Amino acid sequence: GHGQGPANESPWRLIPSRTARMAGKMKEFQKVIVDDMDWKDTISGEHVFIEAHRTWTGPCECVKPMLYRISLDKEDIKFCTADLDKITFLKDAALKDHKDKVKPIFMYYRKSVLKKQIEGVNAPEIQKLLDNI
Repeated sequence: GHGQGPANESPWRLIPSRTARMAGKMKEFQKVIVDDMDWKDTISGEHVFIEAHRTWTGPCECVKPMLYRISLDKEDIKFCTADLDKITFLKDAALKDHKDKVKPIFMYYRKSVLKKQIEGVNAPEIQKLLDNI
């Protein structure tokens, strides 16, 4: 040994930065609910936290890091996103009065029962809700 460190350590091997890795993981921590059947199936879970958004706005990026952090602590909560325009139930029932708003709606379901709904990105309220699950 010439004291040059491990032979397999090539200087040009790029180690992805922590933030890049986290961003990659962060993309996947929310399940995307794709259609009505998927919706019914998903909300029947034990603890389901859904962000409903319009097609053209997409899920809210600013609240994602917070939700991701909470998801690491609370592994029993299933985090999801749903497109309001694709899920009949969302389009009709819950959101008649929400039609023209751009704000996302955050919903907490427990075994298919809507327990709590938060309109807009109210971080303290979302945090409090999730802390108490």
